[in-house]
Amino acid sequence: MHQNYLDAIKTFEGFTPKAQWDYAQFTNGYGTKALYPGEAVSPEEAERRFASEIAAARNIVEKHAAGWDEGTKAALTSLTFNAGTRWINSGLGEAVRNQDIEGVKQSFLQYTKAGGEVLPGLVRRRLAELDWIGSGAAPTGAIPTAKPTDPMVAAAPAAVPLTAPLQSAAVNAPPTNSPQFEPAQRAVTALIEDSGATATVESNDARSAQNLSMLVSLMFDLQMRSALADPLKSSETRSERQERTA
Repeated sequence: MHQNYLDAIKTFEGFTPKAQWDYAQFTNGYGTKALYPGEAVSPEEAERRFASEIAAARNIVEKHAAGWDEGTKAALTSLTFNAGTRWINSGLGEAVRNQDIEGVKQSFLQYTKAGGEVLPGLVRRRLAELDWIGSGAAPTGAIPTAKPTDPMVAAAPAAVPLTAPLQSAAVNAPPTNSPQFEPAQRAVTALIEDSGATATVESNDARSAQNLSMLVSLMFDLQMRSALADPLKSSETRSERQERTA
């Protein structure tokens, strides 16, 4: 993988020297499995563990997405490292096998939940990774900066390009008073508010417009699908999930 992709994934995860509970396991370093609760690692050891786990994730992707471009493989590797391998037997895996890039993009944005909640940090991460899909080149521009208030992942780029029409569409989405819509509404609202102060308005940025429009639709759709499995809700650790399907 290109170093820019690796740097972006490390930034999504953030560096944590002392092991902390991370929804499915204790992690330290750059989101890698800790040997025991409270374990502290040096930056050098964190780099070694990250290289090992990301290589294992990439090997899994190569088995199931060998024919795809480097950008898509990087996005799937990041997803596998972050959320495990359940995507392989889901709609995303089916789209990958069918070489359906639009299906891949739509399914990719479903992986925004942890502990049963849609997390704005995961929304930002998936949007950043979404830009890699279909691209053979390394990501360009600034690497996302970490957001220490998000326990699962660091924030994706602080300046998420938004267009004025899309902002209005997200805020003025059809009214939904049922509690099942609340997590999606909070996630989309938090994402817009967090990005609004620094967002770069680029009316000619078709990719950003399409991505955010897709996100708004999917966030509401996700809450309506009660049968949809939670990609991050599992008693297995990240490493165990990877080993089971490797």
